Amino acid sequence: MPTKKQRRRMQKERRHEYETVWVDEEGNELDEPPEELVTAPRKSEAASSKPKAKGSPQRGGSGRSIRVPPPPSWERAAKRSLILGGAIFALFYILGSKNGGHRLGTALALAGVYTLLFIPFTYAIDRFSHNRWQRRADQQGQQRQARKR
Repeated sequence: MPTKKQRRRMQKERRHEYETVWVDEEGNELDEPPEELVTAPRKSEAASSKPKAKGSPQRGGSGRSIRVPPPPSWERAAKRSLILGGAIFALFYILGSKNGGHRLGTALALAGVYTLLFIPFTYAIDRFSHNRWQRRADQQGQQRQARKR
């Protein structure tokens, strides 16, 4: 009888074994692939023979378009800080309890301070990411123009 370690290894090997099975419309297994699969070109061959269409800028060839960061806004920063302020208030209210007594004023004051400090911090991060995206887009535009010449 195999040991526990050997049984695990055998189970793992079985999980990784696979074979290709072709099934017809009626659900019967076929010994050979259907003719339409044999005559049709593979995806990799078809993709390499056609040139790629230029669309929106893509990152790393993953097929996803790059998310354009919106311009920074004080209103958006304030909304984000209110959400964070609510979470900070709940955290300080729950963690600030001593012997079952909750200090509402202390939690509210600390949450207010953190909320007010978070507004310019969020705006600065938004401004940084937007400016960085603009610089990269400008550099890529200049590189494309240089290649066309």
